[in-house]
Amino acid sequence: MPSKGLSFLSCIAFVLLFNSCEKKSSLFTSLSASKTNIHFANNLEKRDLFSILYYLYYYNGGGVATGDINNDGLPDIYFTANSKGHNKLYLNKGNFQFEDITDKAGVAGNSDWCSGVTMADVNGDGNLDIYVSAVANHHGLQGRNELFINNGNGTFTESAAKYGLDFSGFTTQAAFFDYDHDGDLDCYILNQSHQPNQNIVDTINRRKFDKYAGDRLYRNDMNTPAGKFTDVSASAGIYQSSLGYGLGIAIADMNNDGWDDIYIGNDFHENDYYYVNNGNGSFTESGSKVFNHYSRFSMGNDIADYNNDGQPDLVTVDMLPKDEKVLKTYGSDENADIYKLKILRNGYQYQYSKNCLQRNNGNGASFSETALLSGVSATDWSWCPLFADFDNDGSKDLFVSSGIVKRPVDLDYVKFVSNLYMHKALNTSDKYDDMALEKMPDGSSHPFLFKGDGQNYFKDVSDDWGTGKMKGYYNGSSYADLDNDGNLDLVINCIDAPAVILKNNAPRKNYITLALQGDGLNRMGLGTKAYVFVNGKMQYQQVMATRGFQSSSDTRLHFGLDSAARVDSLLIVWPDQKWQVLKNLKTNQILHIQQKEAAGHFDYNRFFPPPPSYLFPITSLVTNWQHKENDFEDYNVQYLIPHAESTRGPKIAVADVNGDGLDDMYACGAKGQPGTLLLQKPGGSFITSDTAVFKQDAASEDVDAIFFDANGDKKPDLYVVSGGNEYTGNDPALLDRLYINDGKGHFARTANALPDLFQNKSCVSAADIDHDGDMDLFVGNLANAKAYGIPQTSELLLNDGKGNFKVADNGIMPLLNIGMVTTAIFTDINHDGWSDLLLAGEWMPITVFTNNHGKFVKTEIPHTTGWWQNIFADDVNGDGKMDILAGNWGWNNKFEDGKNSPVKLYVADFDKNGQTDQLLSYTKDGIEYPFLAKDEMEKALPVLKKHYLLYADYAGLPMKDAFYGFAETVKPLEAERLGSAVCFGDGNGGFTVKDLQANLQLAPIFSFQKIGLPNNISGYLAGGNFFDVIPYEGRYDAQALALFSINKQQVHYFNDPNISGLKEQVRDIKWIKTGAGPVLVVAGNNSPLKFYSLTTPK
Repeated sequence: MPSKGLSFLSCIAFVLLFNSCEKKSSLFTSLSASKTNIHFANNLEKRDLFSILYYLYYYNGGGVATGDINNDGLPDIYFTANSKGHNKLYLNKGNFQFEDITDKAGVAGNSDWCSGVTMADVNGDGNLDIYVSAVANHHGLQGRNELFINNGNGTFTESAAKYGLDFSGFTTQAAFFDYDHDGDLDCYILNQSHQPNQNIVDTINRRKFDKYAGDRLYRNDMNTPAGKFTDVSASAGIYQSSLGYGLGIAIADMNNDGWDDIYIGNDFHENDYYYVNNGNGSFTESGSKVFNHYSRFSMGNDIADYNNDGQPDLVTVDMLPKDEKVLKTYGSDENADIYKLKILRNGYQYQYSKNCLQRNNGNGASFSETALLSGVSATDWSWCPLFADFDNDGSKDLFVSSGIVKRPVDLDYVKFVSNLYMHKALNTSDKYDDMALEKMPDGSSHPFLFKGDGQNYFKDVSDDWGTGKMKGYYNGSSYADLDNDGNLDLVINCIDAPAVILKNNAPRKNYITLALQGDGLNRMGLGTKAYVFVNGKMQYQQVMATRGFQSSSDTRLHFGLDSAARVDSLLIVWPDQKWQVLKNLKTNQILHIQQKEAAGHFDYNRFFPPPPSYLFPITSLVTNWQHKENDFEDYNVQYLIPHAESTRGPKIAVADVNGDGLDDMYACGAKGQPGTLLLQKPGGSFITSDTAVFKQDAASEDVDAIFFDANGDKKPDLYVVSGGNEYTGNDPALLDRLYINDGKGHFARTANALPDLFQNKSCVSAADIDHDGDMDLFVGNLANAKAYGIPQTSELLLNDGKGNFKVADNGIMPLLNIGMVTTAIFTDINHDGWSDLLLAGEWMPITVFTNNHGKFVKTEIPHTTGWWQNIFADDVNGDGKMDILAGNWGWNNKFEDGKNSPVKLYVADFDKNGQTDQLLSYTKDGIEYPFLAKDEMEKALPVLKKHYLLYADYAGLPMKDAFYGFAETVKPLEAERLGSAVCFGDGNGGFTVKDLQANLQLAPIFSFQKIGLPNNISGYLAGGNFFDVIPYEGRYDAQALALFSINKQQVHYFNDPNISGLKEQVRDIKWIKTGAGPVLVVAGNNSPLKFYSLTTPK
């Protein structure tokens, strides 16, 4: 018996031990104050008539700076506090032991409200100085920015006035960098406006000067007769107005020209500023040229090469919650009317309340915003983003601090306080302010950690890495290897809680740390670039102190190397453009590099040549035609549709209509704009023709067109499809048109040749489907303009040989209630000589109609329901079998990719008011939720106001509970996949579906075209972007054109600089023959035509 008992206990012990070993330890561990001796907390002191009700940024918190102030090789820490005399400096004694030397050093500060802090060697003596920013001259706050010059003996002397940097105003943070390449550090002071954020004024006011709020750029003239820093803001082109709510600043050479540029993140309605360094002491604000949209509430930001392509990328953080309960009570994006007013009348750029991840497309020429695709768009009320390799795997990860003491944008609170202040207007008591503060809800959150894959994606690992349960209010943050063990640690400044020291426990992987020693007055080498090459891969970093939000990080450069035993080579480029290469370096060391060993002048053009171009813009082809979209708001008719359906044009049709050997075009017009026949002249220009004929049909919106021989005379006739989602019933503007060509390029509309098709149509394709010698037509129907989501019946039109058409019986092709068709094409899928039909649409599968000698058999490709916008048939992998390229909505959206579970649409007249309603849902963490918020839902379903008096009543409810059984009896439409795809054919009508790579999922794709690439490679050009969605969803503007090829089943993306920055919404791409050779025509919504050649134009 005893032996059995011991055996049993041994088994239990083994199991417990096994489980203990299996349990993963967190990457980060929060160290207690008893361990570190850091007893700092940014406790907000209560003051009369001073709170978030009086000061917008009352809860922005303090900052952190890490750096080695005594040159002992260990990073020290400085914290700022929002109260006088409470800033703290801690000396690192090693092994996470710190000593408070604030009083001894004399750096507590004298300002009432300190914000940001930066460590930099301002005077170039080899010792780190400390610059502390302050908010002053507002609601009784006194103070000014302070510069503590390091005396080299553990003490500092406050010298801001002596250096000319004692600015007194609304400062958030400062950054030091050598913008003019004179060898010393200049200073940018980022300030914040305190004007009411509702004060949206004309952007011309950016040129006005504000004493306290406008930003400042100071040139370092300490070694000149001036003997101090000189304000050069105006001459340098820096905005100094009260429009800027500056909360984030990042410095980097964004365009790889050797000169450091400036990115400023502005809160509220003001655009972010992107100042490109001109290299002559001035900057040009260029944000609208290279960025398509910004974060609406830009907080902190950081610049780093997150995808290891050698190009600096940018992250800005905002306030978008991830949790459904918080999200649906969160007031963020404007309504559509205010949104349009800001942009069209006041001149602001597009902004959305979400984090933005701006991917550099090459030398700063353009950026694609990919935060939704990359998985980092929502981190709640966020402050400080920091890129760094925390697990040493060679890929940059992302840290984001988050949380606010009181959440003033909670919609129930906004409603409460509006009523409260109506009462206050009738009284004079201060009790209303107290009530307003008391009712303002908590906004605590946790620091977010995302593991990067070195390419496109980040995974939220907050729980696994140890921060997911840390509820609180986390503001300024900094990284540094505090114990020199080869892992980056984190320091976080918190409100009303002790500062957090996160020790990095990463499993042993290799690394290299670079400590730079500059010449002259830039002793820390700020602005220096390092390129590490290991096993054919590259990592890039640039030395800058100021990062994130109100903070600065240790300027030693840390590179994780995973399992690499050595660094093959290291390229260092100093701010004066001297450079050096070190080879075959040992890992796991702190490598000291001196500028005096560098030489030469780095050639950026040679090291950063633009990627090869395959498409070349042509300006010699001239046409004055431009698509002009009419003003129509789909959401005013159907409140709950996922996106507008009225902006699908223009399509173009191509043929040589007059037999002169040159291709001509028909360009589809929007409602009120006649379609236009463009005849090509030998010199390369186009002239309009038959304008009177097409002008008669200007009321119709052309959504597609095709040239084909309708009547058997061998001349290309023209069929034009009418749609536009604006007309209903038997409106004549919905009728399609057939124009017969007289053989000389002149057209006349036929009467009675077509059946009366009063539908909102989308597309047309032609083929001789029955081998009777004439061309028949498929016409796709999109949606009922007042009942989106109801499947429509498309039509097969049979030609009698004389150009008269009738609707084919459903038995020939089963098209009854086929769905919401957007795209169709005839092609011979199985190589039997008979034209088969491929079609797809929204909430539809990709569908194949196989032609069996004039009758069609329908087959759906399994698991392909989506929001398909275009299909293109070709043998894309060269195996002799027909494949399909299918353009979908992409992954850069708020619908959780459609990967985890289908996006769904419930369609019915739920409130029995005679109007069709749509309930759109998506799945998060396995739970299906309504996509739209309470206000949007109530526009179509006012009955919900009775059910949900508060936003909190609706927020967080699963779909099954949110609508009181409305949707339980309705079978939803589904979109199982939103990614654009390639379907590889087996030659027998079967297909294997594969998503296109992430670089081709940045926006919806509306068109494909085949092009020839060098070395006999078949390439494909995809055209996309889509803007007409509600502000909460945000414009899809990251990819107008994209070039790729497919080798076997591998997709290769080409970053062509000639097309990567295009801002249009591309709707069609066609080849035309010209006297100079074949040319691509690109048609964009509300845009002129663009022409491209595969050879450099002469």
